[in-house]
Amino acid sequence: MITPWNFPLLIVSQKLPFALAVGCTAAIKPSELTSGTTVHLGGLLREAGLPPGAANVVTGAGEAGAALVSHPGVDMVSFTGSTAVGRRIAAVAGEQLKRTELELGGKNPQIICADADLDAAIDGAVYGALFNQGECCNAGSRLLVEATVAGEVAAQITERAARIRVGDPLDPATRVGAIASDEQLRTIETLVASGTSDGARLLAGGERLPMPAGRFYAPTVFTEVAPQMAIAQQEIFGPVVSVLTFDDLDEAVALANGTPFGLSAGIWTRDVDKALRASRAIRAGTIWVNSWLEGYPELPFGGVGASGVGRELGRQAIHAFTETKTVQIHSGWRAPWTGAEVAS
Repeated sequence: MITPWNFPLLIVSQKLPFALAVGCTAAIKPSELTSGTTVHLGGLLREAGLPPGAANVVTGAGEAGAALVSHPGVDMVSFTGSTAVGRRIAAVAGEQLKRTELELGGKNPQIICADADLDAAIDGAVYGALFNQGECCNAGSRLLVEATVAGEVAAQITERAARIRVGDPLDPATRVGAIASDEQLRTIETLVASGTSDGARLLAGGERLPMPAGRFYAPTVFTEVAPQMAIAQQEIFGPVVSVLTFDDLDEAVALANGTPFGLSAGIWTRDVDKALRASRAIRAGTIWVNSWLEGYPELPFGGVGASGVGRELGRQAIHAFTETKTVQIHSGWRAPWTGAEVAS
């Protein structure tokens, strides 16, 4: 199990309990940026009486993960992280015909229809884009707004984003905390710069915030975004939202399906028929209707396309950690294949 830095306890908790419940042992390699959480979890498991060797924490950088993936003693790899690394893992696992479960990136669309409860939709859009600084595979970083209300929605999102409290993550009043690493900050800055150079209109943010310590980036809103722009296609993993417009539901669905990703999507509308039509047509593992980022352990989670393979959580989760075996037992008389024996 290889886990990322953005939700170090939550994501291992979506994998390890299912593996242990069906009798597997696990080697867990957390991100080198957030190893402490998983090391502490390992101590708690030992304290709780888990048998030695049932759950093993292996710390290190990418080389440690690569060694685990390629090791012949590993039967299955469960990975959460970037699509680029997921592809490399799949290639190595494919050579060995080793099973994988890959929960990868997303460029998740939120569709806001003109008939929606706009106040709720705007709050959900801001939450979806800025939760956890946007460092979330489920971040709603593409906002698809019906053209007749696009101006109003963009103005309100900009106003709300500008007054979001950015600062110390341990302060309960904070809504946007620190960026995880210098590398991630550079990725955000590069993509924001591309948005400006490609002709998108920057309405809010677009810059690093001066703080005594840490890396903080202002909540950022782009409008007049074209579907082919990098900020509409690539996962930013930062507090950045791109606003695109549509005229009808078919166009909205086409925009939603217009990236290689397919992790999650949402639609805000009072029309149940419209919501169901979009839910069927959008290629994504999770569809939220008039909400965003709600989740329950009973429901499976995962994506399609560049967002991964397989499902975590729910009843389906155990399939990743089990093999189906057929055992047939014959009892009683069996007709011989060669026919009845002939007496000599």
